[in-house]
Amino acid sequence: MSLIVLAIGAAHTLPPIIGAAVGKTKASVIIGSVVGILIAFATGNPAFVAADLIGVGVGTWLGYSLVGDANMQ
Repeated sequence: MSLIVLAIGAAHTLPPIIGAAVGKTKASVIIGSVVGILIAFATGNPAFVAADLIGVGVGTWLGYSLVGDANMQ
């Protein structure tokens, strides 16, 4: 994998994280994840969709951790 493929996969972490930051609920993280998945399938090369979906998964995990920390306060 090239650095560009990894960078694009990392960019797919943003929709769930933005959903967590804006909505501060688990539902907003899920909405961000669905948006990220749709973007991955709509714009991605079929050979690299798996890398894009891994990026969405990491973003979802980070979004859940942000929401969980916000609920603890």
